[in-house]
Amino acid sequence: MALKEQKREITINDIAKELNISPSTVSRALNDNAKISEATKEKVKAVAQDLGYELNLVASSLSKNKTNVIGVIIPNIGSQFFAKALSGIQEVARANGYNVIICQTNESVQQEVDMTRVMNSARVDGLVCCLTMETKDVGHFDVFRKKGIPVAMFDRVSYAVPGPKIVVDNYEAAYTATEHLINLGCKRVAHLAGTTSSKVFCDRTEGFKDALQKNDLPLLPQYLLSSDLTEQDARDAVRIWMNLPDKPDGIVAASASSGLIISAAAKSAGVRLPEDLSIISLGNERCNEFVTPSLSAVDMPGYDMGKSAVEQLIKCIKSEKVDSSITLKPIQLLIRNSSFKH
Repeated sequence: MALKEQKREITINDIAKELNISPSTVSRALNDNAKISEATKEKVKAVAQDLGYELNLVASSLSKNKTNVIGVIIPNIGSQFFAKALSGIQEVARANGYNVIICQTNESVQQEVDMTRVMNSARVDGLVCCLTMETKDVGHFDVFRKKGIPVAMFDRVSYAVPGPKIVVDNYEAAYTATEHLINLGCKRVAHLAGTTSSKVFCDRTEGFKDALQKNDLPLLPQYLLSSDLTEQDARDAVRIWMNLPDKPDGIVAASASSGLIISAAAKSAGVRLPEDLSIISLGNERCNEFVTPSLSAVDMPGYDMGKSAVEQLIKCIKSEKVDSSITLKPIQLLIRNSSFKH
């Protein structure tokens, strides 16, 4: 039996032999050296593409101390918010000549730690990150500070990590959502909150509380439930609330996914939306428009946050002055049928 022929990596020597020029000329042409004519560059790049040559980014980074690669670490690629953020990140990165490596943590702090090691090994020029809900200690980002690699964070951020921060006013988001329900006539408003270890969700809880207080409505302990915002958490919250003597007539969900699950669970329990119960989520998914009833939301501008994070990061990479260490992005109230009473 004949042994399967092993694939051999194409090198600059192969390109040089094909064109009968020196390997050093090929290297300079591939790196757009000003001393090489445009005609030679075009020939070299054409042959390189024809032979299937790929630039070894790690080897290139050793010689130039630059890879033109930006790393991105996010919790959940499937979320509309993060999908929009990625679109903004990639648009700005590509326009500025950067490639993007994307890693997903699935809300696991251990995976986040592992991904920072991956990004460090890949020698990224900069890193964009949104922390997991579990993250408390951010020591795994120290390696980037020590090596002078900038880190920009968005949405869930840590102020212990130097660099730009792109956030929304989460207090305002929850306050706006809660007051919207109150203005509809809701008197018993509940909130499925996120983990208390995350500043994002703590700010949202404070906004919820203050909206109740301003409107002289009581905050009952059984109406405020802190959770990891899993599907089971959302279903358990509905079960608890629907078994109370005084059931909530309004619910503010701390995330888009939990809002959708709360809506489905309430309908399964025979609750009429919005006649008996009005629901709004902090965060918007595309499917919010297509469920019945359509789900009201406070939209978080993922696309703009992703764009801003990379814009500020590239300024840091180029040692330019960053506009601000903190950039706030506006929110938008989207009123749909789950909180619209005729």
